Parts: sequence; C-alpha cells; structure tokens
Amino acid sequence: MCLRCLGVTLIPSLDDSSDKITFLECPSCHRWYAKRPGKALTYRWLHPVTIALYWVIFDDEPVLRADSLAEDVARGGPCDEVLEMIREIELELDQPTQLVREALENHATEEKCREYLRAFVSHLRLRLGL
Repeated sequence: MCLRCLGVTLIPSLDDSSDKITFLECPSCHRWYAKRPGKALTYRWLHPVTIALYWVIFDDEPVLRADSLAEDVARGGPCDEVLEMIREIELELDQPTQLVREALENHATEEKCREYLRAFVSHLRLRLGL
C-alpha cells in the first residue's frame, strides 16, 4: 500500500527489481518506493528525501552540514525541483510514513536524520527567502 495514498495498492516494477530489492510505484501519486526483504517500505532513490539524505549518508552528525548543503542547493534559486524537494521533505517531517534512515542505510540515527532534514529545509527556505 502507498504510504501517502490510503488504500492504493502499489504496482511492482519488473524491470529493475531483484531478489534483494523490489521497486514499486503508486498509480495514484506516482511516488516510487523500495522494499528490501525484512525491511520496511521506504522511498526509492531520487525521491527528494533520499537525495537530501544521500549527501550525508556516512555522517554520524549530519545536521552539522545542513547549512552548507542548503547553500549549495540554493545557488540555483527556487526552481521547481528545489520547491518540490522542500514540499516532500516537509510532508515527511509533518506526517511521518517511514524510517527515513533505512532508505539509504544512513550511518546517523533516525532522530539525527530527521533533525538534519528539518535543519536542511529551514536553511534552504531562509537562503531562498521563502
């Protein structure tokens, strides 16, 4: 089931799934998910949450890099992709659906990953004047 669209069954992608990971898409909202055996459903790579977490995948204290990463992203201005990133990260923070650190197996704890995402979006909004 989609983590955002209640009652909507996800459609598996047969093209790139394997015995180690299954990729699924919501036919309603078109969000992509990943499912590993024995793990919970998470966003798939290239979702705004996973992109932001990728930059700090090996950091134990990712919040320390939130401002500098937001500065890098803000350099291009408030384009559609950046605004979508902000919306999706804030949606996950406001209405949690998953353990975000499991999407990429980040080194930091779930709490620290979420703290980083909050700080990253806050710095990004500030730098973009939003």
